[in-house]
Formats: sequence, C-alpha cells, structure tokens
Amino acid sequence: MIAHAAFALLAALAVPAAAQEAKPVAPGIWLIEGGYEPGRQPDGNSVLIEGPDGLLLVDSGRHASHAAKIEAAIAARGKPLKRIVNTHWHLDHVSGNLALKANHPGVRVSASDAIDAALTGFLKRSADSARPALEAGKIPEPMASEVRGDLATFERGNALRPDDVVRQDGEISAGGRNIKLHLARHAATAGDVWLYDPQNRVLIAGDLVTDPVPFLDTACPDGWRKALDAIAATPFVTLIPGHGKPMSRGSFRDWHSKFTRFLDCARGKLKPSYCTTQLFDSTGRQVPFDQFRVLTMASYYVERIRSGELDKNCPK
Repeated sequence: MIAHAAFALLAALAVPAAAQEAKPVAPGIWLIEGGYEPGRQPDGNSVLIEGPDGLLLVDSGRHASHAAKIEAAIAARGKPLKRIVNTHWHLDHVSGNLALKANHPGVRVSASDAIDAALTGFLKRSADSARPALEAGKIPEPMASEVRGDLATFERGNALRPDDVVRQDGEISAGGRNIKLHLARHAATAGDVWLYDPQNRVLIAGDLVTDPVPFLDTACPDGWRKALDAIAATPFVTLIPGHGKPMSRGSFRDWHSKFTRFLDCARGKLKPSYCTTQLFDSTGRQVPFDQFRVLTMASYYVERIRSGELDKNCPK
C-alpha cells in the first residue's frame, strides 16, 4: 500500500470525521483538520493563511472530501489562492495538489526536492507491492479503493513535483504577508519544510510533530531530533502539527521530551513495551485512539530503529 505501514492500524479505528468548517487559529490563519476515518487512509492537517492580496495553503490532504473543505475555506475568504506549500511528500499531504492546481490556474507549489527520490524509491516500491496484492484480492474493501486512489496519484507523480524548490531557510509571501520558511534535511523525510508566522507566533510543523505517534517510516531519527531542537528554539505560542490538534508551547515541550526519550529508549535494550508506554503518556491525553493499537504502532517503530533500517534514511 502507498502509505505509512502503521496506518493500517489507524484505519480500523472508529474515529469521527473531522469538522467540516475551517477553524480559526489566529488572525488570518485557519486550520482544516485532517483525520483518520474508519477504513480509510488519513488526511494530514491543512492550514490556510490570508494576506492582503491572497491566500497561501500549507498541505492539501489526500481525499476529495478534504479538498472540498479546503475549497470551502478559500471561497469563504473571497481571495485568490496564490501559493501551496507542501511540508513533505507523503500522499496524505500532497495528493490534493492535483485538483487544487486544476481549479486555481496559476497557483504555484513550493516544497523541497525530496519527492524526486520518493517517486523512484519509497513510493515506487509501495506501488509495486500494492498492484499484485490488489489483483490477488488480498486487500479488502474499503481499503482496496484507498490503495487504488493512491496508485492513481502515484501515476501522476510528476505533477506533484514543486514548481519552486525550497533549498534553504527564507521567506515566502502569503498574498503579501511574509511568512518565515525553514528546511529540515533528513528528518521525518529527506526534506521537511516548516513555517513560522512571527506576527501571530504560530508555527506550522508538518509531520515533524504528529499525534497519536510520530510516523517514522521515512525518517532519519537523529535528523528529526535536530529539526525539533530548531522548532523548540523558535518563540512560537501555538504549534499546528501535521496530524492532531494545535499545541501550546507547554504541550509541545512535553511531546518533544517524550519523543526524545522514546528514541533514546528505542536505541537501547529495554523492552519495546517500556519505550512505547512512555510515548503514549504524551499522546494519549490529546487523541481518542485505542491504546493497544497506538502501542502496537510505536512498538513497530522501535523494532525498525533497532534493526538499523531507519539509518538508511540518514546521510552517509
């Protein structure tokens, strides 16, 4: 399947769909919540930022239903969509680009170039394994429909490449409103973009911060630590994660501490269940997920860390 391996566990959970309306986070900033609906792959969070002359969208989700929420939020603002920024290439954050670019001619996408390697690496391997599984009937509905949708997106992979490649820290215009742009190499993916609005002290983290668990499938753990240290050094008041509810600075500090301890534990020799219980302590308060499945997901990542598989995602 073209997904995080652990998402199959999330898809089985009876979690309500996200609210239909965009939620205000700060003046000129709205959150379009992603979610994990039963039997479906997830949508990441999307964020709409309004400037004097137009709008900037951070991440576009996966499903048509999520894209419809984005379109409703754009229409409610009454200003043109000028720019899309993708925090990273995972399909639950970029698939909506295709429809949005068709509906908003002239909109440009900014992102890192990490998707180039993903299209010939992780995503291709996922597609190559998904096709025979579908043909053999090994993937039941409704997940089979989800996988077919991801395969269709992968086939249009070239259209997901950014118009403007983010190669270093800088600024980007949200319709005439300047937003700080940061690039983290070899973190949750080979290139993660995060944004900071100093006016409202809002930080948009993408999958560098996620609930209920960090998704480590494509991660370099040590690079991720470095990226989180940079986020922690930024004077934000509110942090919007790639998945989950907005966090206060205190909530992020707690999440950051538990995540660091989780990685340290995973590098050691203690039982995986000990490591995963520590991580659940920080996530369980915010997200209504079944504890057993969250712990199972985290245990899977402990094994991947200990096997050395994730070290392959780090620079030599």
